[in-house]
Amino acid sequence: MSNIEGVPEGWELVRVGVVHHGEWRLMDDGSIRQWLTIGPSTGWAVVLRKIEKPATYRPFANAEEFKPHRDRWIKFLLAESDGVYYTFRVAKYDDWGVVFGGSKETYQAVFNRYVFDNLDGTTEPFGVEVQ
Repeated sequence: MSNIEGVPEGWELVRVGVVHHGEWRLMDDGSIRQWLTIGPSTGWAVVLRKIEKPATYRPFANAEEFKPHRDRWIKFLLAESDGVYYTFRVAKYDDWGVVFGGSKETYQAVFNRYVFDNLDGTTEPFGVEVQ
């Protein structure tokens, strides 16, 4: 929803009505509290939901930033869509970039084309999360 006067930054209006277990409500003093009672409220309140912002990433800036990730497996970003699926590790790295498969690429180039391949089947961008 769009910005509504009185709804704090980072939250959005769900409804004005009965509050159910686990939902968040706006208090008279402007604070936000979770409804922890098992049953629903007997009165109405402003019910809110936290706006989840997707994580953003940037390429590694240097070898020191990449170092904690040096043992992780990576794969081509579009591997699953084109049916080609293989994983590999970086062979060498320095402040300029990484070496794998016989070629040296900048952190920016790898960020644009590869992802980390996690053991649970998920992937993450080849970079650092921006807070």
